[in-house]
Amino acid sequence: MTPLLLHPSRPLKWAAALTRALLWAVLAVWLLVGLTWGAVHFFIVPRIDDWRGELEALATRTVGVPVRIGQVTAHTQGLVPSFALSQVSLLDAQGREALVLGRVVVAVSLRSMLQLELEQLHIDRPMLDVRRTADGKILVAGLDVQGNTAEHEAPSPVADWFFSQTEFVIQSGTVSWTDDLRQQPPLALTDVDIVVRNPGSQHLLRLDATPQNQLGERFTLQGVFSSPFLTLHPGRWGQWTGTAHAELPAIDMARLAVPAALADRFGLSVQQGVGALRLWVDVSQGQLIGGTADVALTNVKARFASANQALALARLSGRVNASVSADSLSLDTLGLAFDTEQGISWTQGDVSLKLVQQNDRVRGNLRASHINLAALHAVSSALPLAPPQQ
Repeated sequence: MTPLLLHPSRPLKWAAALTRALLWAVLAVWLLVGLTWGAVHFFIVPRIDDWRGELEALATRTVGVPVRIGQVTAHTQGLVPSFALSQVSLLDAQGREALVLGRVVVAVSLRSMLQLELEQLHIDRPMLDVRRTADGKILVAGLDVQGNTAEHEAPSPVADWFFSQTEFVIQSGTVSWTDDLRQQPPLALTDVDIVVRNPGSQHLLRLDATPQNQLGERFTLQGVFSSPFLTLHPGRWGQWTGTAHAELPAIDMARLAVPAALADRFGLSVQQGVGALRLWVDVSQGQLIGGTADVALTNVKARFASANQALALARLSGRVNASVSADSLSLDTLGLAFDTEQGISWTQGDVSLKLVQQNDRVRGNLRASHINLAALHAVSSALPLAPPQQ
């Protein structure tokens, strides 16, 4: 009896060919990983400081300002090494040291190497200069950061790279603020600790710092944001959506108002005021859409540019909620209490104000409990309200 010969079908042949191709592809990837690992450990690591000049040139082209590196060392821990850079300086247009990094540790992993990213960037004892120039530009480490918000503006490759990294850590830093436009005394923050994590399209940020020159006590800023899904420019924070939180246990409001640009943003100048502040701010596509503030302030003196008179309060405390859109404003207070300098008090200030613009007219409603007309009049005349709203 003649044996029956079985021939593989055409789909089976295709599957076998595809399997062989996939196996060769996997083998090629692992061969590439092995060659990369060998090159890093046996060629780059022992000679890393010899490439310091090339690293300075590459960093200068990438960042856009002159970069100087004091020393580069490498350490092997397990399968992948870490690199340390000492005394890294970024110079501004005038040749001043706008950013000094005492020590930078760069950690990589097999995953980050394949994705051309860093596993962690750790910086010790940096000194950062933030400056507003005489023409109004904001420079951070000598870099103009105001041109990286809108969709039509050119993206920053440095910001895109930074907000694509897995983790970024700063410890024991110093930040100085210099205002050449308003000629204000410099402000400084010490013991600055920053952690930035970027899982996927999310951006998790935290800053802890101690103000100097009696500006206030140590404070915390946090933010949870997300950039548009599958964006090619994660560093465009003008497109972010999320929430920011500030915890200021004791702060000098008059000195905070200058770097916070309250006069430019809200037409508000603050002469004095001290106290505590907790703030939550909601942002959508880079635009402020609302927030909540818990305040406990004393000896407040401030003035809105469009108000009839200054706002002078001996004490102010309570919670304020606000939401803003293109044609509406909602403002609510909870447990608001204040004392004016004239001795007028309001201790149960639960107020709800809603305004809507319709056809060049503003309509709205106001609701309040335990109304004190004298207190309302004293405060409303110091707020930026149009005569019909007054």
